[in-house]
Amino acid sequence: MDILQNEKGFSFLSVILTSTILFIIIPFTGYLLNGVNFTSNYEELSVQQFYYFLRDDVIKSTDIKVEPTKIILNQHDGSVVTIEKYQDLIRRQVNSEGHEIYLRHVQNINYKSTAYGFHASITSTKGENFEKTIIFYR
Repeated sequence: MDILQNEKGFSFLSVILTSTILFIIIPFTGYLLNGVNFTSNYEELSVQQFYYFLRDDVIKSTDIKVEPTKIILNQHDGSVVTIEKYQDLIRRQVNSEGHEIYLRHVQNINYKSTAYGFHASITSTKGENFEKTIIFYR
């Protein structure tokens, strides 16, 4: 009868060696992760979302008045929507009431009327510039 040779399992020595290597390496991973620079796209996403809200409001409106720092939209139900800069915010008001914040950390906003819509340019408090052309759908 042959003697069973069990050489395919873990030995106590290999478990000790593996756990020792892990316990030495794991604390250094925290230091490695601290050295990695993470970039945030939060501001770009916020401005893009503002442009989506602005586009949707323009699509739902019947008449649009473009001023250098303000957009006035007449809605189907007769209400007047104003989108303007207030302190470092861009806010939306309906019939000059309410305070719905569309975007924060805005240094400057400028609207320019075009033949087919208007051009909106935003400067953030960090100095980044964002531009978008909104088209009238009639």
